Amino acid sequence: MTPRLLEVQGLKTEFRRDGGSVMAVSGVDFHINKGEVLGLVGESGCGKSVTSLSIMRLLKDTPGRIAGGAVRFQGTDLTQLNEKEMRRFRGNELAMIFQEPMTSLNPVLRIGLQLEEPIMLHLGYSRKRAREHAIHTLKLVGIPRADEVMNDYPHQLSGGMRQRVMIAMAMACGPKLLIADEPTTALDVTIQAQILDLMKRLKEEQEMGMLLITHDLGVVAEMCDRVVVMYAGRVVEEASVTDLFERPQHPYTKGLIHSVPKLRQKVRRLESIPGNVPDLSAMPKGCKFAPRCPHVMERCQTEEPQLLPLAEAADRKSRCWLTEPVQEGGRSE
Repeated sequence: MTPRLLEVQGLKTEFRRDGGSVMAVSGVDFHINKGEVLGLVGESGCGKSVTSLSIMRLLKDTPGRIAGGAVRFQGTDLTQLNEKEMRRFRGNELAMIFQEPMTSLNPVLRIGLQLEEPIMLHLGYSRKRAREHAIHTLKLVGIPRADEVMNDYPHQLSGGMRQRVMIAMAMACGPKLLIADEPTTALDVTIQAQILDLMKRLKEEQEMGMLLITHDLGVVAEMCDRVVVMYAGRVVEEASVTDLFERPQHPYTKGLIHSVPKLRQKVRRLESIPGNVPDLSAMPKGCKFAPRCPHVMERCQTEEPQLLPLAEAADRKSRCWLTEPVQEGGRSE
């Protein structure tokens, strides 16, 4: 059996606000195996980025906090570590690429200094050796004249170059798990393809696990082994990437796939999912997708279904009353 690199169990993350708090992530479960790419997909506001920040324990300076559950990395529950202990994991064993590199890179520090510091901290290298390692890492991610780029400031680089620098920073200490939060959103399609090819190559060379957070199903199809679909802070479906695209089970997943424009298909207009992700402070009573679901039943409006394995395959899960769990010996739609 492939060892589990990361296991998230019942993760709950809430945000304080005037008059109380709201649950942004509500009982999320998934795992990542060594060398596997897991896609985390869903609309904006469904809880993808909050899940990643919770795993990395980067909620300290926000109104958010982990309210329950466990995040086990190679058996160690990260939610139980203090900040000093967590820093030994973060940047070393666990690394993250953020959505917008210009807001993640320090604008007043040269690229070289921002690369060298974590290398010296986590690997114990001298300044000279750290610089050599940083230049090597920049070359590894395809940055030309890497020694010159070390002396540049972030604003002197293009968007694609800044994203490569972020990847270099994440990869510099040889992490076992890489979390990439919308790593290609702000890039044009040519640079997107280059960045994805780079991430795929580095993943294979270093045999690391990867959590890829995106709303782009094309990126999911190209990069991922398995997919977790989130809606309103909950996992609504989990499947291999092949099963998800060929036989989606949850109505929300079907809506996401049908909304993707297809070449050679003559349609008058794109399909869309009506309505919006519900307000966290005014969630529907039953199934959270019920107000937008084309197959809604009376039961959906009063009872929330559980995320359960499906009869057709033990590694498939769905949170819907239209799909019967494996214990009931079948599936109906």
